[in-house]
Amino acid sequence: MLNHMASKSELQVQRVTEPKQLRDFFALRRRIYRGDPAMVFPLKKMERIQLDEERNPFYQHARRAAFVCYRDAKPVGRIVAIKDDLHNKHNDDQVGFFGFFESEDEQAIADSLFSSASQWLVAEGCTSMRGPVNPSMKSDFGVLIDGHQYPPKIMMGHTPGRYDRHLMEAGFEVAKNFYAFRFNWDKDFVAPEHWKDIVESKKKIHERYPSLRFTSVKEANYAETLRDINRLGNEVRSEGWGFVPLTDAELDFMIKNLRQVIRFDNIHAAYWKETDENGAESDRLVGYIVNIPDVNWALQQTIGKWDWLRMIQMPRLMKRSPKARVIALGVDKNFRKKGVAMLLIQKFIEGYKEYLEWEFSWVLEDNVKSIRAINRAVELDRYKTYRLYEKPIS
Repeated sequence: MLNHMASKSELQVQRVTEPKQLRDFFALRRRIYRGDPAMVFPLKKMERIQLDEERNPFYQHARRAAFVCYRDAKPVGRIVAIKDDLHNKHNDDQVGFFGFFESEDEQAIADSLFSSASQWLVAEGCTSMRGPVNPSMKSDFGVLIDGHQYPPKIMMGHTPGRYDRHLMEAGFEVAKNFYAFRFNWDKDFVAPEHWKDIVESKKKIHERYPSLRFTSVKEANYAETLRDINRLGNEVRSEGWGFVPLTDAELDFMIKNLRQVIRFDNIHAAYWKETDENGAESDRLVGYIVNIPDVNWALQQTIGKWDWLRMIQMPRLMKRSPKARVIALGVDKNFRKKGVAMLLIQKFIEGYKEYLEWEFSWVLEDNVKSIRAINRAVELDRYKTYRLYEKPIS
């Protein structure tokens, strides 16, 4: 079941169980994207941890099987089948996932990989296959449909556009589109007229809601604030398509990794002062915006292929990064009509003129409300589309 033969094209799909197969799995990606000026190769240790079932807390509630497709002992494609029990429990379904898909431009290779992944997922009790996710929607996902000339921002994917054709010919249908929006400071921002209405609105909002205050995160309360943001974020996104809550272990893992690259003053939070029946006051988190300097820009500037050599260069390059990505923006449902989202974006943009470009992503095609909230503060250019696919399996 785990090996799939295509005799006419001399293809063989093998499940990854040996070190050599794992080396082939990772080496294939670098060969396929060789010569692509927009591709950013991650540090190899970070790439490998995505599949590490012992170190990556995602696999505390999921399991996976990795496959490599060979022709005459040469790797020509790869895929990972993923069963996420937390997703199926939260969404009450039997969806299986595939991810880390890479293939040479030949439909037979793609078909062989999808067949092997679907066989494993069927044996795991799944009735449909969705992807690509690497390894979930909490990390990078999707096939890049447009904007291939632009390098991916941190935690975003980059794929050949032809993968769309391979998936459609293999019987997949489009599940959802996700958009990435871009704001260029020197191109789109005109001051002070551009901010006139927002500044007036800001004044009115503070007068109307004196209990509302905004603050940036400090190093001392970084971890605590991200935990509060995660709790609110799980509530904000709970009804979103494909949502799976971020577990405590996954959050701690993310906090640890982001601490190496985050700028604490790039995270803003909105609080509402409440008074209980005894007169005691407390601050309630009602909104947040989380921005990360673009690590990928720094990685693309490094010289050398060894992790240790690239790591030496990273601290200096990170200080010079002119790009950033907003990875999270959320507002408590009871405060969405109070202008909180608009003011969070305004406060964020106003304070960081050293960045020449921000990306706001991902935005689900159905989520027009968040797009409108962002556009009230800045004029955005939709410059990338990522696509997820799904098909029934049996």
